[in-house]
Amino acid sequence: MNINENTRVIDLKVSDLLTILKESATSLPVPLLLPSDEDEIGGYEVAERTTGYARQTLYQLKSAGKIPCIVLPNGGVRFSKKEIISWLMSHKRLTDKEIAEKAENFVFKRRMRRK
Repeated sequence: MNINENTRVIDLKVSDLLTILKESATSLPVPLLLPSDEDEIGGYEVAERTTGYARQTLYQLKSAGKIPCIVLPNGGVRFSKKEIISWLMSHKRLTDKEIAEKAENFVFKRRMRRK
């Protein structure tokens, strides 16, 4: 995948993110600051930049209570970049290899119980 500064986080796979982090860590003389170490709090602009979702989609997710946000007493809404990234990462899908490993472990444990 051709990754540049305009690539949205939502379009990346976990393996792409890990590859980027490994490459960055080896090429930098200074310890790498992971994106989760930096936090930015702002309005819908922060959520749009982080997720790549349209504002209307963010409105729907917010009103359904599906996206983490801070609701201010005056009715304003703020988003934490750190929270949004962890929310996105919590929706990752397992690879075929991970599913096969889980199935093998399940079958193995079941056989051990029956003995």
